[in-house]
Amino acid sequence: MFDDAVMAKKLPSAVLKRFNDCLISGEPTPEEDQKVIADCIFEWARELGAIDFAHWFFPLRGGGGAVGGMLGAYKKDTLIDLEFGSKFVTKPMKACLPHERLFQGETDGSSFPNGGLRVTHSAAAFTTWDRASFPFVQDKCLVIPCAFVTHFGKCIDEKTPLLRSMDAVTVSGLRLLKAIGIGTDAKAMCSYLGWEQEFFVISADHYKARPDLVNCGRTLFGKLPTRHQQGDLNYFQPIPGKVQDLLDIAQAEMLKVGCPMAVKHNEVAPGQHEMSPVFRTANVSCDSNVLFMEVMNREAQKLGLQVLFHEKPFAGINGSGKHANWSIGTDTGMNFFYPGKNEAGAKLYVTAIACLAYGLAQYNEMVRCTVASAGNDHRLGAQEAPPRHHLPLSRSRLRAVHGEHHLW
Repeated sequence: MFDDAVMAKKLPSAVLKRFNDCLISGEPTPEEDQKVIADCIFEWARELGAIDFAHWFFPLRGGGGAVGGMLGAYKKDTLIDLEFGSKFVTKPMKACLPHERLFQGETDGSSFPNGGLRVTHSAAAFTTWDRASFPFVQDKCLVIPCAFVTHFGKCIDEKTPLLRSMDAVTVSGLRLLKAIGIGTDAKAMCSYLGWEQEFFVISADHYKARPDLVNCGRTLFGKLPTRHQQGDLNYFQPIPGKVQDLLDIAQAEMLKVGCPMAVKHNEVAPGQHEMSPVFRTANVSCDSNVLFMEVMNREAQKLGLQVLFHEKPFAGINGSGKHANWSIGTDTGMNFFYPGKNEAGAKLYVTAIACLAYGLAQYNEMVRCTVASAGNDHRLGAQEAPPRHHLPLSRSRLRAVHGEHHLW
């Protein structure tokens, strides 16, 4: 991964400082610095065996997490371009990564979402490198995490709304700090996310024998298993050997691209497991979550296994969950949801809790919309904590459950 440590070794200190300053201010990277950064990334990627590069983005697909419902998208471009400065009419080729193609790309956007909703002259869409999420090399390809917007700047991806919301949090958060007179030296806010990924691992042969799992990722027919989840017999038990091999491989692969998978264990239901990383900034953490699912599917096939991430792949037992542990801090190290050990920390904490509670009360419908999907409602309203038989019928209570968030 072309992370801070690599950048410190490869880039001139002045270029690195301006790059980091732009991350905080939101200003575009100066063009001369773009050229230096692109050349450094090109040389670094070639040393790791990369022959292609790809802008990796997350278009609106409406998938529910079933097998084959890929969240990430990209097209690979070879690390070759024409030597446009040549005097020859037929320009010779050269190996390179042009800076303008690193920081921004252009591709087809008319099919995201499907239906050709845009006229031909505005069918193009643009990818822009999310500079806070580091590029990495995988399978001989330099992967560049990106946002994805239409010709007119409308978002048709999952990441752009996240980045815009993080910008909004920065504006309002800095205003709040100024109003209460705490942490006024902060220049930016950081949204942190630690995800917990639950999934089922089954034999690939058993999976292939079930058309419902293959096509839908969930059970459509069958009967309850002999070994149910009564007694929580699977919870925190030793991980089966073949599954342990898969989790170890996935952990190593994720570490190579800078994602520290810190937790792995058996979950409640038979055949259910969990892996979780150390928390990081929300946009980077979301990228890692998508990559983790892709790595797990790829590596499971090599071991004769199949991973099911769907929220409810089996009848009658607890479903897969993806819990989000979320917090907000400053670039100076303050955490809004940590009481701290002094009066200022306690004041910031109670202020943040009050603001969050007020926001949830005032904008409950909007919060509900952000988590409302058939899969999420089925997961949290029926087969995840709290269990469905404990749920009162109050509509407002159901909203609170569906909009579940864990705070640090």
